[in-house]
Amino acid sequence: TKLDDGELLFLELTEEIGSRKTTLKYIEFLLEKGWLTYNTKTGYYIIKSFDRIRSENNWRVRLSYPVDFNSYQNIKAITGAIIYGYLHKDFWRKVRRKKSVQIKGSTYHFLSPHFNYKEAPAPLSVLGIGTIFQVSPATASRLKKCALKHKLLEVQKNYGEFIPNKKAMELCLDYNDKPNNIVFVEGSYRFQLIDTIFPLFLFKRRQKLKT
Repeated sequence: TKLDDGELLFLELTEEIGSRKTTLKYIEFLLEKGWLTYNTKTGYYIIKSFDRIRSENNWRVRLSYPVDFNSYQNIKAITGAIIYGYLHKDFWRKVRRKKSVQIKGSTYHFLSPHFNYKEAPAPLSVLGIGTIFQVSPATASRLKKCALKHKLLEVQKNYGEFIPNKKAMELCLDYNDKPNNIVFVEGSYRFQLIDTIFPLFLFKRRQKLKT
């Protein structure tokens, strides 16, 4: 495509982009990533296929989530679903290898060779996701909420036993270097534990990269 003024205007109207500066910034980003190339002789931009991008970056993970014209507008929800869905799969893979994993006071077991992890939720912390993907916990939380809103994830809030004296507990936590959040729920103060996440979609598998 040539991306002349008419085509850029069409993109801006379709995608509700507020300014030409923003549009050009997006194009520059894609050029820097190498996902879009520019032919100086013809003046045309060439969009690389996903399989070519995958091959050039040696992305060997075959899990994928199909995005079409009707769903790509919900890109934040899809991004959240993919992040949490992949880590759900990765969590149970580690539990199967180690047989059991303890997280913040809770122990998770891979019960038997016939245990189906696809039917079990997994504890996924926004702090951990922030560290892995280099985003803020607030961003990780927003992505989770978007995926929940679009019914791509099921989220179970978890809380500890009630705390009889909140102020005394907060004083104790001053000497604890681990993050703990006290919330008021079900008529009393409790520790907020890690949410357990269950994906409501299945990944598809792409072909292996050619060697």
